[in-house]
Amino acid sequence: MPDRSILIDLSPLRESAPFRRIFTARLISLVGIGMLMVSVPIQMYDLTTSSAHVGGATAVTGISTFVGMLIGGALADKYDRRIMILIGRTGAMLAFAGLAANAFGVFGGDPLFTMVYVFAAADGLIGALSIAALMASLPTLLPKEKMVAVGALNSISVRIGTAVSPGIAGLVIYAVGVSWTYTAATVLSAITVLLLTGLPSMPPSPHAAPGGPHGEDSADGPSTQSIGVFLRTQRVVGGVMAVGVLSMLGAGVIALVPALADERFSGDERAIGFAYAAMAVGALLAAVTSGWLPGLRRPGLTLLGALVAVFCLHILFGLTSLLVVALVILVVGGYGDTVQEILRFSLIQHHTPGPILGRITGLWTAQEVGGITVGSLVAGVYGTIWSASDAIVYYGLTMLVLAVIAMTLLGSLRRVEALHSAPEPVDGTGH
Repeated sequence: MPDRSILIDLSPLRESAPFRRIFTARLISLVGIGMLMVSVPIQMYDLTTSSAHVGGATAVTGISTFVGMLIGGALADKYDRRIMILIGRTGAMLAFAGLAANAFGVFGGDPLFTMVYVFAAADGLIGALSIAALMASLPTLLPKEKMVAVGALNSISVRIGTAVSPGIAGLVIYAVGVSWTYTAATVLSAITVLLLTGLPSMPPSPHAAPGGPHGEDSADGPSTQSIGVFLRTQRVVGGVMAVGVLSMLGAGVIALVPALADERFSGDERAIGFAYAAMAVGALLAAVTSGWLPGLRRPGLTLLGALVAVFCLHILFGLTSLLVVALVILVVGGYGDTVQEILRFSLIQHHTPGPILGRITGLWTAQEVGGITVGSLVAGVYGTIWSASDAIVYYGLTMLVLAVIAMTLLGSLRRVEALHSAPEPVDGTGH
């Protein structure tokens, strides 16, 4: 095994012009989407003075995004993924433009809150169509040994996009109003469409990049399998999906952070901000120092170990009464969460054949959206039964028990070889 730097591997950006386009477009797109995550709630509350409508708009966007990811995954395995990417991003651009037009009063003289619902749902549904196609196209552009680096770069783009976009949105809204925030998001989305038009054709069963996952199809091959059959027979991918569900459910503990700050830190809003920032710092640190991950001999075991460790950290977070200690725990927890995210991405890309990769990627991204939502709801229920600190401890214990069970049962995932080795056969039993 050659020596590896601990720092992130940037070679995918140097070696693949199409990947550079995708990375740049996705980063710009995430900034635009992040601006909408601030603008829609602010405008909805201004129009209705109702928190219920604010929550309703957020829920509509989340549900439509979830559905769009599942539909987009299925379509990405039938049609040219370049076309699906362009349809999704163009649709999102038009939805942003609709929000801007509504904010300027084009549809009724004054902005209509009903149109915010309509265009937010359209953005979630149509915009999500491109996500699975984009993720499924990556193994056709780069060899499989680069998938860990690709996952780390994707993670960095998400962190940067979500970190800068709320501040940009806040400044624009303060200076010139929410209508111009939507306009800026529309312009950013148009730039992404222009960048992505330069992508090559990426049919669903292409020849993979050298050393990449197999893309061959056959009458009884992966493209004709149901998702359920594939996940049962390809136990590594099935195990990764199960771990992803647990990780996203566990992430719902963030719903208890404001109450914990009120209980332990006298309701200091700075403590809440520091807590969220600490998780982001840990996540960014993990992505930047991800160069060691491709050399793991047992990536699945590391994934499961990180899952268990993060839930242990959640318990410690609920027990500590010192802000500095709590922040250190959250930094380490954010690091562990992102290590899991990178390993899940690379294992799925490595062990899923091209003809079914769109559906699997769509399911994986949809479970992330749905999992953290459900986790937040369950954690919130815990918070109604116990104090915030006790709820975090008990929720962490619940998730820890589930993680230990997963580590015990998911033998195929524990034993999976290094990411540079040959993938498990599609119809293998994992033994």
